[in-house]
Amino acid sequence: MPPKSKSWPGKALHWLLGAGLLLTFDFAGRALAASLSLSVPGPVLGMLLLLLALMLYGRVPYGLGMVAEQILRLLVLIFLPATVGIYFLRDLSGGDWFALIAAMVIGTLISLTLTALLLNHLIQRRTRRRGKHGQ
Repeated sequence: MPPKSKSWPGKALHWLLGAGLLLTFDFAGRALAASLSLSVPGPVLGMLLLLLALMLYGRVPYGLGMVAEQILRLLVLIFLPATVGIYFLRDLSGGDWFALIAAMVIGTLISLTLTALLLNHLIQRRTRRRGKHGQ
């Protein structure tokens, strides 16, 4: 269980460290993409580097979890510009709309499937751990 700082300055420090960690990996990904002239966006490389670091570390640091929780609460606002941008696509032909809708539906189904598989894996792992510890 992550350490819970009850004081406001302690929580703020954890939050700042978590945000700094996200920014560090974002900048590292951007630098890597620029230095190697990769066609992959820097923030995507940064997130892959962060994933690798978290896998090696074995858990999510408390401050990073706090920041991630806040970002996930605001995720709808991140997608709002893309949603509004669809308004400007009204001149597309019928085939273009079919491809756009098919891509959205297939992408959504893939995301839901992968999320369900991951959730199932995590639930089974937690059940196995509780069985080993006799809880």
